[in-house]
Amino acid sequence: MNPTKKELASLIIDYLCRTAEGKEIGEDYIDSLNVAIDCVTEAFEVEKESASSVIEKSFGGQSLEQIVGASSKGPTATQQEPVKVNIPVEDAEIKAKAEALKLEGNKAMATKDFEHAISKYSEAIRTLPSNAVYFANRAAAYSSLKKYAEAVEDAEAAIKVNPSYSKGYSRLGFAQYALGRPEEALDAYKKVLDIEGSNATDAMKRDYDTAMKKVEQSLNVERSAPAASNAESPDAAGGSGFPDIASMLGGGLGGGLGGLLKNPQVMQAAQQMMQNPNAMQEMMSNPAIKQMADKFQSGGGTPSMADLMNNPALMDMAKNMFGGPKQ
Repeated sequence: MNPTKKELASLIIDYLCRTAEGKEIGEDYIDSLNVAIDCVTEAFEVEKESASSVIEKSFGGQSLEQIVGASSKGPTATQQEPVKVNIPVEDAEIKAKAEALKLEGNKAMATKDFEHAISKYSEAIRTLPSNAVYFANRAAAYSSLKKYAEAVEDAEAAIKVNPSYSKGYSRLGFAQYALGRPEEALDAYKKVLDIEGSNATDAMKRDYDTAMKKVEQSLNVERSAPAASNAESPDAAGGSGFPDIASMLGGGLGGGLGGLLKNPQVMQAAQQMMQNPNAMQEMMSNPAIKQMADKFQSGGGTPSMADLMNNPALMDMAKNMFGGPKQ
């Protein structure tokens, strides 16, 4: 069975990585070698970390050198005539120029000079706009600068050029997620898994799962919002005879002091407290009020309206102070 392109690419990536790590070439060429590794992984959509497992599974753990050595010594190694490929000189020159610009962009990405990378990828696109890789690479550079809207445009352009290019959908998913659009990101990541099928990497699956969890969280928040709104509505006091605290505050604290002074219930309660010198002392000595004050002073924050309405001690105190019917 003939090896796939990704399997062959894994052999090359493994060889280049070992060469770089072993410093078998001059120090000045290490960066160029790393760029070559990035180019191969991106072109064939193979993760550098997964190359060794692919080699173990597909080639029995044999390295590129071992396979080439065995092939050259085997009985089937015969001289073959080179295959002639007729490519117009102009097309070959254009492609070579575009690829050179892309490599310069990749080098800039490796040094985190994202603006320069965008410039080089843009030149490559102008030279050869039919290559989806250039658009996807520029989308990655835009995302690195947090220019996610531009990244979305480039990712969509890459998909338009090549609808089966999974890297384009991956770039699109990342940018959409960063823009706070988990549903769109989920659709893009699902497309990646559909295209890759059994070849989908763990990273691709993690991207999909992350977007899925975000969508589920958004749905849960939307479902819980009506329930929370009902729990804190002014009607929660029911027919207890206790003045509605929310209405006393003018629908909340947003009305300010002027709103409070115009509220007859608040004014009536204030007059009652003024007529009863012990009212304020009684209120502050109430365990529930003291506990609430201690919590606020220690940084625990103020209680919610629902907490106040559901506290029996506060309800009883309010009825006594504001003239509610006795139980």
